[in-house]
Amino acid sequence: MCEEHTVREPFWMKKLMLLTYGKWVNDTLDYYLFLGRMTRVPLIGRVVRFFSEQYGKYMHGGRAATADECIGVLAEARQITIMDCSCRVKYDNCDKPIRTCIAINTGAEVLGSLRKEQPVSVEEAVRIIREAPHHGLIRSITHCVSPDQYVICNCCTCCCVPYRLRSEYGIRSAVEDGFYAAQINTGSCLRCGRCLDKCPQGAIDIDQGTIDAAKCLGCGNCFDNCPHNAIQMAAREGRKPVMLPGRAARFLMYTAFLAVILPLAVGYKLLHTLKGKLSK
Repeated sequence: MCEEHTVREPFWMKKLMLLTYGKWVNDTLDYYLFLGRMTRVPLIGRVVRFFSEQYGKYMHGGRAATADECIGVLAEARQITIMDCSCRVKYDNCDKPIRTCIAINTGAEVLGSLRKEQPVSVEEAVRIIREAPHHGLIRSITHCVSPDQYVICNCCTCCCVPYRLRSEYGIRSAVEDGFYAAQINTGSCLRCGRCLDKCPQGAIDIDQGTIDAAKCLGCGNCFDNCPHNAIQMAAREGRKPVMLPGRAARFLMYTAFLAVILPLAVGYKLLHTLKGKLSK
């Protein structure tokens, strides 16, 4: 994801987006899935997907991450807050843990204040990070106005809106591949199959003792669930942080937001409100 830039956007923009998201989180999640469905509409679908990709890349998106990466982010965070996972609360498609959303820095300050949550220790957040893969939850580090990270998500494949945008609608910047990919040490692998049901991508061929790097998300769930230490996370070849070089990319970012994402959001909200009034 966009980890390094030559320019940072103003703080007010990041705070405004987090306040808007925090106050209307359910509407925002529904709207994101609406954008996903719009990518399937003839003629305009490709345009919506393109600008949604840019929005996810530069404004609001994330990438899969291993436990060590997440713990490294937590170690540098100035504030940490634990919250209920918004996707899990809203869609409730499974019985996996809900209190797994770790807000950091501005995310903890803004969202934590809105939800009246108290700061927690690094140790408490690390415990959630360590337990997540055993429940089959995917870890991802998410930014709001890249490269500023605001939350570490630990969510399931059936409720997580960013993962659904990626898997169902092809908007990969919602949850991009991580910087690492899993590899099996065939000499240590006993073919126990513990890793199979923890892989969200179906990337593991246990009979062949291989993991398809093109399918691997890089979340490290298989690594954390292997009882024989037969899986390692290796740096993904060719995977580099996306740079924001200057005016051209920033112009594209704002165009995606102001010309496509925001107008569609306003139209969606108006239609949703009108539909609610007509149904009464």
